[in-house]
Amino acid sequence: MLLNLPAELVQLVLQHCRTPDFLEAAFSCRALYEIATNCREVLLHHLYLTPGAEFDSQLKSRQLFRLLVRRAFQQLYGTQFYASSTQYTFGSAKQTLDVKASAFSHDRTTLGIALKGHGDVRIFRAENRKLRQAGRLCSPFMAQSGSVEVLRTAFDRDGGVYVLQRFTPAVDAADADHPFVRQALASNGAGYVYLVRHSLRSPHDPVRMCSFPDHAEYEPLALAAAHRDTFAISWQHKRDENDTEVVLYNIQDQSSSAGALGRLIELEYNSCILVGGTQENDDDAHFVHPSMMTSALQNRGPIINLAFNDRSSQLLYYYKARTLYGSFQRVNMSSYPVQPTMYGNACTVQFDESLVLLFSIDIPFFGTHETIQQDGRSMCHWKYLSFGVARHRSEDWTVACLLRSEALCSSHNCQHVLNLERGRRFPDWTIVARLWGFEDATDSLGCRVAASKRGTRIAVANWNLLYVWAVEPGSLIEQNKDGFYPPSSQAGPGVTVLQPVVLPLNAVCFQLQFTQDEDELVAITDRGLMYWNLSPLGGGRKVVEHIAS
Repeated sequence: MLLNLPAELVQLVLQHCRTPDFLEAAFSCRALYEIATNCREVLLHHLYLTPGAEFDSQLKSRQLFRLLVRRAFQQLYGTQFYASSTQYTFGSAKQTLDVKASAFSHDRTTLGIALKGHGDVRIFRAENRKLRQAGRLCSPFMAQSGSVEVLRTAFDRDGGVYVLQRFTPAVDAADADHPFVRQALASNGAGYVYLVRHSLRSPHDPVRMCSFPDHAEYEPLALAAAHRDTFAISWQHKRDENDTEVVLYNIQDQSSSAGALGRLIELEYNSCILVGGTQENDDDAHFVHPSMMTSALQNRGPIINLAFNDRSSQLLYYYKARTLYGSFQRVNMSSYPVQPTMYGNACTVQFDESLVLLFSIDIPFFGTHETIQQDGRSMCHWKYLSFGVARHRSEDWTVACLLRSEALCSSHNCQHVLNLERGRRFPDWTIVARLWGFEDATDSLGCRVAASKRGTRIAVANWNLLYVWAVEPGSLIEQNKDGFYPPSSQAGPGVTVLQPVVLPLNAVCFQLQFTQDEDELVAITDRGLMYWNLSPLGGGRKVVEHIAS
């Protein structure tokens, strides 16, 4: 129908449509392609509306069109049509991915996959748009008579994989030579929880293992590993859901053994309660209760996820129905036992001229460092860019923004090494962008947020929908001083509005992470592992692959 109009009217229509629609029309047929690629006025109009650096307006029409297409791909225009996804399923038809027991590592490449009812963890590597199995971590109890279930998995930064597992021996189990087996037999069929640390760097070394007799009546809700000798567990009592604790463990001693469970290194630890706790301590106990905690933070419910931050000097706490971590504690491991204060993740930020909102702000995903001269002194100027969420309490609406913080220090005292996790410490933040289309979750799962390695992509999974925003972090952190974003995208001085692309997951997302590639995204869902390729090379393919046991 459009082709029935005179060429002048077609050009007018192409000029007044959205840039993604203009490009879609241009590639729909040869006739429209010829019109679109030869109309200089229309091409310049869309280039001025599309984010990008300054360009030579005297370029030929075909060159302008190629430049527009290149910038459109950078801004994810049309991604909903050309993005491809591969859904990976595992084991037999009756076996399902355990979304709580599976985990991502810190390197954006390695992940541990656990199946419900199974006692092993499969190690995969996600790279070059493919998922490749790199190993399998078997429980020491696999050769015993009984069942093994993986409860939680966590990676440390020393090549270690921590696996919380429950071993339930068979009723007629006869082999009880090892103390761990005798512990499990004494559980009266309820099973016993153990922690096993495997080394990815030295896979043939004996595994390190410990048990938790003080928490035999508790279920683990979350696990985080700092390094080889420190980890934390969030516990909830089996019969009293209000009885919850977060316990920090520090390995003090170890002993080697060989027997029914193979070669083991049995660990002994000190522990201290960081959050919660109802037990009374005697003089010989290793538990230390926190001395300071606000009632508002105590009443947020159980802590369902944990993460160490800033070289393991902080522990972040996540709660149900929240997009970001809700509170944190500073953990000084040099003075053990630890007695930290809990702090809420809340910061007042000027939203507009007349409104101040209370933001929860994530760990920064981008930062810059430069050495400048100020009043004759050599200073280092640090800037950080982070994702934040705020809710207007009386009007009940939610907004997601990108925020900037900065700090100055003497260059003589500066290590000149960017540490994004350090940026969480700063109290003063300024909004530099609003993420249009963001909606906070209405379920207990909350949203899942991920940023790409170089900070050019922000992704949010809300139940079964995936929102992705294209970001130029270097421009936003300078509040668009270079004019990368056109005036049409400005919500105010120094504040840019970013539009998302929305992708249906057709599954509920529980965990989300970008790989080393800016356009590769991996999601752990209730229907398996989903591997997204957001680049135009994807071709819009939707593939299901099965990985056998």
